Amino acid sequence: MSREASMQIIKKIVIDVLLIGILLFGLYVTTAIWVPFKRGFFCGDESLMYPYRDDTVTTPMLKSYGLILPALAFLICEYVLLRKEDNYLQFFNWRIPAWLRGFYLVLVSFSAGVCFMELTTNITKNIIGRPRPHFFNLCKPSIDCSLPEFSRRYIEADEYTCLGENVEKISDVNLSFVSGHSTWAAFTMIYLALYLEKRVTYQGTRVLRHSLQYAAVMLSWFTALSRVSDYKHHWSDVLVGYLLGLVFAVVVWTWGTDILEVKKKHKQISQQDTSVPMQQMALPA
Repeated sequence: MSREASMQIIKKIVIDVLLIGILLFGLYVTTAIWVPFKRGFFCGDESLMYPYRDDTVTTPMLKSYGLILPALAFLICEYVLLRKEDNYLQFFNWRIPAWLRGFYLVLVSFSAGVCFMELTTNITKNIIGRPRPHFFNLCKPSIDCSLPEFSRRYIEADEYTCLGENVEKISDVNLSFVSGHSTWAAFTMIYLALYLEKRVTYQGTRVLRHSLQYAAVMLSWFTALSRVSDYKHHWSDVLVGYLLGLVFAVVVWTWGTDILEVKKKHKQISQQDTSVPMQQMALPA
């Protein structure tokens, strides 16, 4: 039996790794191979005339808190909740404790959700090809917008080239919709808030859980708003991106996450049950 159980564990891990690998390959295709749609513009479009600014929340910062904070919360909560559970799994000569299994299940579900969300974001960006608010400042299109023939018509993508010197930044100047920062921040932090609602079961106070949830959601909201104030995205890009991340977080948590339930050896008595019925309290005549 132990060998059969061990093979089942190996099978699950292989399937999980294979799935994550396929999704990561999809991310590589959509970022390094797929050529995004190049949209044109109107010379008088004031929404594309904002200055270029550095990121308030950089991509390394975004990826770091979006991965480290949830993973740390998963590890701490699963260990605290399941460390005393005695339902070990036998994997050849090793015994896998319940808290480690619980951590693995949540982490895999979360990782798959991140990949699904990122893949959806990349596909949307490549298909839409919307110019960013700092398009003119960064691209410096090779046409003279002061000429009458360009003043009141749509400039097609094949009619201009970008003359800006920052080639690396120009490569994603047409990837404004949707906001990847907003989608990533919303998914990771709202998923974390939903996880904390289920797994932080400390009965002393609810303020701790709600404070952690509020901090996570506000961190994602701050990130989303910074994309507008940094002129990286139009407000509609941020709104749709945030809603997309929220939907993915709810769907993945509700239907795509397996968790180990804690065995309640002692059933908690509700407050209603502790009250003594009025007829029992009445003194005999």
